[in-house]
Amino acid sequence: MFVVVGANGFLGSYILRSILENTDEQVIATTRHIPDPDGQNERIQWQYCDVQSEKSVDALLEGLKAERSVSVVYLAAYHHPEEVQANPSLAWDINVTALSRFANKAGFVDRFYYVSTDSVYGDSVDHYHFREDDPLRPVNFYGHCKCAAEAITVHLERNVVRLPFLISPSLAGKKHFYDKIVDTARQGKRVEMFSDSFRSTLGFDQAAKLIVALIQSGQKNPVVNICGDEELSKYDVGLMIAKREHLDPNLIIPVLSEASEEWNQVQRAHSTLMDNTLLKTILDIDRIRLFEEISIS
Repeated sequence: MFVVVGANGFLGSYILRSILENTDEQVIATTRHIPDPDGQNERIQWQYCDVQSEKSVDALLEGLKAERSVSVVYLAAYHHPEEVQANPSLAWDINVTALSRFANKAGFVDRFYYVSTDSVYGDSVDHYHFREDDPLRPVNFYGHCKCAAEAITVHLERNVVRLPFLISPSLAGKKHFYDKIVDTARQGKRVEMFSDSFRSTLGFDQAAKLIVALIQSGQKNPVVNICGDEELSKYDVGLMIAKREHLDPNLIIPVLSEASEEWNQVQRAHSTLMDNTLLKTILDIDRIRLFEEISIS
C-alpha cells in the first residue's frame, strides 16, 4: 500500500496518477480537504489528516498497522519562501515539528520518503551541479526548514528526495504556473520569465514517475536528487511550453530576476543546479529532459 501525505497538491495529484499507472497497489491519500468522490479511482481511499494534529496523525497511522507493506510519500509542507518568512513559527511547526512527530511515529512502515527541494543547497556557482553529499547552504528560512526536516529524516534512517523547480499542466483542480502561461499567451498577452536563474527543471509527471520508481527499486541511499539533465532558465522553459502548446514564442519575454518585486521580497539562490548521476544509476536511465518521456528499465 502507498500512503501519500498531502496528496491534493500539484505534485501529489501526479504521484497518485503514477502509482495507479505503474503499480497495482492500493492508495491512501491524505488531505485536509476531501475531494468530491465522483470520478475518483476505486483504488484511492481519501482520508482526512492534518499533520499539525497529533490526534489526526495517530488515527492515520493506527489504521496502517494492520497492512502487510506500507510506503509513505510525505509531501505535506508550508511552501513559498515569502509566506514562510512572514510566518516563521507556523512554517517551522508544519515543515519541521510535524514532520518529526509523524516520521518518529511511523517507524513501523516499510518505506518512508520525504520530498525536499533544491533550495537546501543554496547558490550554484559557475553552473556547478550539486551532488547529494555536498554541503548545504540555504539562503532563506524556507531552505533552512527543509534542511532541518531532511536531517531528522536521515537520522531516522529514512529516505529524502530533492526536487528542482517543477512545471506541468495542473491535475489538482487549480491552475499552476504552466496553465497561467498558456492562458495568458493564448490571449495574445506577453509573459515575462526570468532568463538569468537556472534550475534542473522537471515536469510534475516526470518527478512523480521517478519517485514511484525509486520507491519500487528498494534503494537504500539516504538522499537522492531527482532532476533533469538540462540547465534551464524559466525563460527557456517558457519557450519550450510555447512550442509544446503551439503558442507565439514572441510572447515569452526574458527579464532579469533583480527587476522582479517577488524576487526581492526574500533572498533566493540565483541558480540551483543538481547532479542526477545517482538517480540515473539506480534506475538505469540514460537521459532525463523536460517534457520528454522517461524510459525506466
